[in-house]
Amino acid sequence: MGSCKQLFTPEASKNLDIALEDALATARELGLPCRGLEGVLRRRLFVVATAGIMDPEALRDEALKEMNRIAT
Repeated sequence: MGSCKQLFTPEASKNLDIALEDALATARELGLPCRGLEGVLRRRLFVVATAGIMDPEALRDEALKEMNRIAT
């Protein structure tokens, strides 16, 4: 996750990477265009992680919830 990784432990950074890949995979499965989506998801994951959520599935779910709000 770029320079943001420096703010998190190696385990937390790994969880962010897992959450990002899972969120992008979910978006692809739903047929959403992923162009430009990665940056938006990265920013959302960073915000969620700085709030203390570090579980990869919870991170992914929160990021996708935000995408749902934006799309509606």
